[in-house]
Amino acid sequence: MTSPYVFISYTHDSDEHRDDVRELATLLVSSGIGVILDEWAGVARKDWYPWALDGMSGADYVLVIASEGYRRMGDGTGPNDANYGGRVEAALLRDFLQRDRDRWTRKILPVLLPGHSVAEIPDFLQPYAADHYPVVSLTTSGAEGLLRAVTGQAAHIRPPLGPLVSLPPRSGPGAGTPEARRDSGQPRWTAPPEPPPPV
Repeated sequence: MTSPYVFISYTHDSDEHRDDVRELATLLVSSGIGVILDEWAGVARKDWYPWALDGMSGADYVLVIASEGYRRMGDGTGPNDANYGGRVEAALLRDFLQRDRDRWTRKILPVLLPGHSVAEIPDFLQPYAADHYPVVSLTTSGAEGLLRAVTGQAAHIRPPLGPLVSLPPRSGPGAGTPEARRDSGQPRWTAPPEPPPPV
């Protein structure tokens, strides 16, 4: 199995939120998953738009880290003078979905870090009609659903198809004798008792 690569898209809501995102990225890397994260992009000056465009397009998945800031930026209700990177990344994702909804619906994974709720997922990512991935703790077990989605390892495997079940009729041709039906434990119909004659 080859290692998947993810691009992490988030807004810099607070230092604590940035720390949590970096901790998630570290957990993913330690789990064999390549991560494209702005804070690991080096110190050289760069144009962040092509960096995000290239990173999102080339990644196997884009993890959208839900937060109040990302919801506002993603749905276009946030202030114009904040979260420039998040605003650009959300605009790119909206455009990707418009161009090829099937592909990008599978590729964009909304993630809920501890303390965040589904209400913080932008509406354009269908918070209630499509899947999202709660991370209940920044540990392997706490992020199991996300790790399984990114690595393609299902929690439950469909068993192989067995032979078609054969059910004999309860009455009519092929039903067997009344004694056999009685011995099988199947309920049998019996006539109700005759009412007493009128007096």
